[in-house]
Amino acid sequence: MEKLDYSALSFKSLKTLKQIYEQGSLTAAAIQLGQNQPSVSYTLEQMREALHDPLFVRSGRGVAPTSRCRQIMPEIENLLRGMSELLQPEVFEPANASLDMTISCNQYELQVIVPQLLDRLNRLAPNIRMTFIQSHLSGHQQLQRGQCDLLLSPVMGDYEALYQRPLFQDRYVCLISAEHPLADKQIGRDDYIQARHLEIYYEGGWKPLYLNSPALQGVNLNVGLRLPSVSNFIPTIANTDLMITLPERLARLIGEPMLIKDPPFNSRFELCLYWNKMTHQSKAHQWLRQQIIEVCGELDGTA
Repeated sequence: MEKLDYSALSFKSLKTLKQIYEQGSLTAAAIQLGQNQPSVSYTLEQMREALHDPLFVRSGRGVAPTSRCRQIMPEIENLLRGMSELLQPEVFEPANASLDMTISCNQYELQVIVPQLLDRLNRLAPNIRMTFIQSHLSGHQQLQRGQCDLLLSPVMGDYEALYQRPLFQDRYVCLISAEHPLADKQIGRDDYIQARHLEIYYEGGWKPLYLNSPALQGVNLNVGLRLPSVSNFIPTIANTDLMITLPERLARLIGEPMLIKDPPFNSRFELCLYWNKMTHQSKAHQWLRQQIIEVCGELDGTA
């Protein structure tokens, strides 16, 4: 019987193999793992010897998995999930916990949710180190690849192997100056289309959800100014004829001294919390998810 080297099948080596598989590149895998490329290459060589297969072959500027690698990847994911659960303590004590957590989100969540969340974590679990990354349009893929622990996103879908928890609903509103011609009237569809708009654009091609409203299909808005962020510019644009369309919670947070007006369309959306199977049973992750749910409950006035 052939002797197998089980010592090569460590949690670290299996996680490395999974990252190479998902990234299609040793360099990209090293970045995600916080390692240098020689270290990742060495781990891959150990795995090749242990599993008696090349596992990956060169393909363009990256690598492609062998058929054997594709075959064993579901089992590797099961092993990683099992190891993660095995290493979890029976009881999670937030006050004594020292660990790293990464949340993927965008500007809305960073401004509306994160300040209250950080205040709560500083009080209850001061040694938890938080990292926030931008999700753009790839937040669900980031979560599936293990680049983050949690995702906060209004982008809905049936995402395989992801858990989902609705947090609260919000809607889009219009911000205009008190001197704006529409300040004293209800904004109609024609008024909205003819107005000069400040448009917030996002990296990665993500567009605000209100642009999907049936009332705006086939319409080219009159955009007078485009910005990657708006909060720091409110004092500058507060006395112009520009109209800004933002989620209501964000508008009320940063919009003074501008007026908040109803738009001529229904634009409600739901913010959700997403996580994957790798962290579903983790006591620490369960605790963090509960803190986010409670913070959002307070924001929604239901807690």
